[in-house]
Amino acid sequence: MWPSVYMEKGRDQSVLHKKVVEIAQALLGDDMAFDFDMIIAKEAGSLVETPWHQDESYWPDLPDKRALSFWFPIVDASVDNGCMWFVSGSHKTGLRTHRPVKQGKHVMMTDLEETDDGQPAPVNAGGCTIHTGRTLHYTGENSSALPRQVYIINCRPAAMVEEERRQKFDHGLAGLDSIELKAKLVNKQVK
Repeated sequence: MWPSVYMEKGRDQSVLHKKVVEIAQALLGDDMAFDFDMIIAKEAGSLVETPWHQDESYWPDLPDKRALSFWFPIVDASVDNGCMWFVSGSHKTGLRTHRPVKQGKHVMMTDLEETDDGQPAPVNAGGCTIHTGRTLHYTGENSSALPRQVYIINCRPAAMVEEERRQKFDHGLAGLDSIELKAKLVNKQVK
């Protein structure tokens, strides 16, 4: 989570981050702002699937549901290495009931309905997919010989980002502070 924290010049000077926010504003309104970013990797030969879910199932219940996820594959994303699959129009049907994949696990899932028609969305490195917090999506296993990595940037209305932080929901950012502090302390002790 939060790779932009480690960017030398920060995301405020990143062309990619600026363009993503501009696109989010063009699509969903001028109040759209950066919320968080992350990197997801799926190792070569991984049999792990990311089950069907809606991102909103992970987030606090906010009054304004507008949100966009920009999914940038660092390598070509194909059906073989676990590209995104989407159910067209699912963002219009509301938030479905989700449950953890396994008791005590963080990964959420929902069931597809008979009318849901999931379709793969292969995309080359440097391209991207964009989906809302309510879009049903999934990624399959990586049966290829190479890892698949993806950089993700999320945007939502600035007032909702502020509300998330007020509720102490920061997508793991606070944990980075303590991890970095511990690392600095350990490095001082080692030297």
